[in-house]
Amino acid sequence: MNNIDIALEILKILNDNKFDAYIVGGFVRDYMLNIDSNDIDLTSNATPEEVSKLFKTIPTGIKFGTVLICYKNQTFEHTTFRSDGSYKDSRHPNDINYSNDVKVDILRRDFTINSFLMDKDKNIIDYLNGKIDLDNKIIKTIGKPDDRFNEDALRMLRAISFVSKLGFKLDKDTYESIKRNKELLKNVSVERIRIEFDKISNGLNRKKAWKLFYELKLNELFPNMLELNDYDVSFNDILLNSLLKNVKISDFWLISKSNIKALEKAQNIIKKGLSDYNLFISGFTSSKYALDYLKLDIKLYENLKIKSIKDLDINGNDLIDVVEKNKRNDCLNHLAKMVLDNKIKNEKTSLLKEVYRWITLQ
Repeated sequence: MNNIDIALEILKILNDNKFDAYIVGGFVRDYMLNIDSNDIDLTSNATPEEVSKLFKTIPTGIKFGTVLICYKNQTFEHTTFRSDGSYKDSRHPNDINYSNDVKVDILRRDFTINSFLMDKDKNIIDYLNGKIDLDNKIIKTIGKPDDRFNEDALRMLRAISFVSKLGFKLDKDTYESIKRNKELLKNVSVERIRIEFDKISNGLNRKKAWKLFYELKLNELFPNMLELNDYDVSFNDILLNSLLKNVKISDFWLISKSNIKALEKAQNIIKKGLSDYNLFISGFTSSKYALDYLKLDIKLYENLKIKSIKDLDINGNDLIDVVEKNKRNDCLNHLAKMVLDNKIKNEKTSLLKEVYRWITLQ
């Protein structure tokens, strides 16, 4: 049984217990677009306490009427129909009020393309005519965009991430509202911002999305987001762009020291030119993080003939009688380069022959 069937079974159980229940939001949108998705959210007029009497639950957001339903080895987020009170932090409501009317719940959500409902029989319910925007490939807020973005500033970045995922465009009012309200994004945590940036980076239409992001001048709100020549990039590439322009990466992004070092190694590779030997001397030690910055498959590193001096079929002891002590490391590095450049084989006989040739050139 797949996730959708399990979710529909949960709806039936809720219905059988006299509750009005639906799948809501992004899953229904993706279902209508024939996009595979397992991210299923549920909503009903059952309170968290009432849901907990029917299913095993985890209280992930009781304050906002949200619990995780654990059923048949799957988990689904369930939120009770509600209306939201005032917002003070541009992110979360200060208070909520439960409702028996799903239409009230739909009106508090973000975009019309996320306002669809699916019942236990897979019927699609579209109270806000979101199908029109879906067909026209438009991202438009539910109600006034200024209100939606003042309630939750992260919605502005979510709009951009939907552009990246779906290739849709913003409607005019939504676009202009983001321009007016973008400063509110300063109230959003860096962790939440990074999640949306990763979504933008991973979308099929990221070039269109990042171009829109810079067109709206959202980059000016954050450090290290310098102007780009190419928008078909990941957020990692954007940070690397700063490093290449000798701009120190801000602590704002909460990137670990080890990952900063990996990024700096990627920077050095770019400056020196990509080659097996430059990968070798950079000492990545299979760091996928660093290779990601170079847009390289980890296999490029894994397939190197040698990854360290120790992989040579020769060592310092073999050089004791033929190479001066202070030159042995230089000799071994030379041998590594010759092997990686496919000029000699990594075999002891070939390596020793090259050692004697190298000595004559010193």
